[in-house]
Amino acid sequence: MPRTKSQSDIAAIKASAHVAEKAVLEVIAYLRSSNQPSSEAAKEVARTFLTQHGHVSPEGLIVAGGIRTAEPHFTGEGVLKPYTPIVIDIFPQSEATGFFADISRTVCIGDPPERLRAMFAAVHAAQQAAVALLHPGVPCVDIHGAAVAVFESAGYETRGTGAEFTYAEGFVHSIGHGLGVDVHESPGLGAASTDILQVGDVVTVEPGLYYKDIGGVRIEDLFVITETGYTQLTTIPVFLQV
Repeated sequence: MPRTKSQSDIAAIKASAHVAEKAVLEVIAYLRSSNQPSSEAAKEVARTFLTQHGHVSPEGLIVAGGIRTAEPHFTGEGVLKPYTPIVIDIFPQSEATGFFADISRTVCIGDPPERLRAMFAAVHAAQQAAVALLHPGVPCVDIHGAAVAVFESAGYETRGTGAEFTYAEGFVHSIGHGLGVDVHESPGLGAASTDILQVGDVVTVEPGLYYKDIGGVRIEDLFVITETGYTQLTTIPVFLQV
């Protein structure tokens, strides 16, 4: 599969993105309506919706809450408690076309603590700064660097190690990745990337912050690079409190 995508490829990815967005909204609706929501039940809500709309999640999906959301790939287990981060990361594949989508949102049941609000604001600002650079001809490392600059200006770690802990904390992964018939494709959008954005690239932009004592925040959206910049393929609102 070529790195850059044709118009028919992009249409297929957009269709998968629409399903992924709806699945996220189904999970959020479940969180709002349940007296004691659980990760297992929330993931089943998402899987059921995806199946009904011709999509599967062969690599799983994430609905995780609490301090273990400090582990970016923790898929979640147990009760989803109020006043803690809940990370929803859905990356379904269409059974008809084979194309993936990828979207993440972080929400909180009830009034979020101030530190979580600050982390969320920093992640959102980092995403906006990175997205502003999406344009053909831009080095992918610059996209990552834009997010790093926002985090560092706000006092957050970006080297993957916190001052008091021996494992990764702060902004610990690349800003994004390419996507197509695999959920991770070229171009890479990390600190060591040598790729240059091209027209037809489909990429995620997904900054995050992760701390042992509070958990993680990640916001992820999907974009296609156009001659004049980009088109955003995932457009559901970004908000913290549910």
